[in-house]
Amino acid sequence: MNKEELKEEMKSYKPEITSSERISKYLSGERVDHIPFAIMSTNRIIANHLNYTISDMEDVDKLSDIIQYKYDNYKIVGLTEELSLRTMGHAVGSKLIFPEDDIDYIEEFVMDDKLDMNLIDLPDPYTNEILAPKLERARIQKERFPNMAIETEIPGPITTAAAIRPIEKLLRDLRKNPQGVKELLDFCFEANMKWAKAFKKEFGPTSVMVVDPVGCDDILSPKQVEEFSMPYLKKQLSAYYELNGIKANLHICGHTKKQWKYFKDLDIDFFSVDNCEDLEECKKEIEDKLIVVGNIPPVEVMRYGSIDDVIESVKTCIKKAADAKCGYIAATGCGSPVKTPIENLDAFIYAINKYGKNAKLGEMPEAINE
Repeated sequence: MNKEELKEEMKSYKPEITSSERISKYLSGERVDHIPFAIMSTNRIIANHLNYTISDMEDVDKLSDIIQYKYDNYKIVGLTEELSLRTMGHAVGSKLIFPEDDIDYIEEFVMDDKLDMNLIDLPDPYTNEILAPKLERARIQKERFPNMAIETEIPGPITTAAAIRPIEKLLRDLRKNPQGVKELLDFCFEANMKWAKAFKKEFGPTSVMVVDPVGCDDILSPKQVEEFSMPYLKKQLSAYYELNGIKANLHICGHTKKQWKYFKDLDIDFFSVDNCEDLEECKKEIEDKLIVVGNIPPVEVMRYGSIDDVIESVKTCIKKAADAKCGYIAATGCGSPVKTPIENLDAFIYAINKYGKNAKLGEMPEAINE
């Protein structure tokens, strides 16, 4: 399928319900127009289409354009003010570089020389020069789109720690200074909670998306996961649930198969699995307790693949996971890269609408065999 053919096909995509309504109805057991979807970092794709840079997305007026575009074209609703993987590190003293049209990165870590808790203080989201503007931006979003729910995204404790202490040194500390690492993880837990509590104070109980790439099997050994990652992640997730009365959701980039056995005991509703893992295998492990989310490849398929590549990848994921007992949400396996073409977003939605139509919880859509 070429761009012109896809554009013509998308003219008939006129959903009668919003993305939020679809997920709610689907998870309550109602039959819906098609499988729910949640493409990670959709805003980046729309920004590129509107000729906005990554830096432009910090402008709340341009962000509003993106939010409106998602609603007008796809009935995608929902607002997010996220703490990136590096935001909390930035808030306590790490120095970041912000390219005009790429993802930010850390130039200097606040704990580059040594793990010293005297170098950092818990940031107040209302006065911290990094966090306070984000809270204000969230307020403006909610004022402009009052009928849309707002949520926040917060990294897991060990991922937050890796924005304060360089990861190679943090990993060395796991062996040479384990107690120091645990003190840092306790700090990260408290810092993340201060943000979550401020967010609830402003907007009421909200959903929290937790991302924790440093906690993956590619970086940590099973023993390190059990000692340094999982206890603090579990504590953080339970604290969000206690705070909001809403279970958080979890995404971990990279391999996680060795940890799937733990996920069913976490206070989460869904687990988003990276595309490096087999979606069907993950489904079989967690489907009795968790909603399965994933896992179209964001780089090989969404960024660099053809329209047909996207369609085939979506079909494959539907075949592997659409009949999950607790539900399936089609998504990318990680965040969509900068400059992902808009036609591949359209191709994703086209495929979900065609091959995932008439979806119901726990059922494989008949359309997948067409």
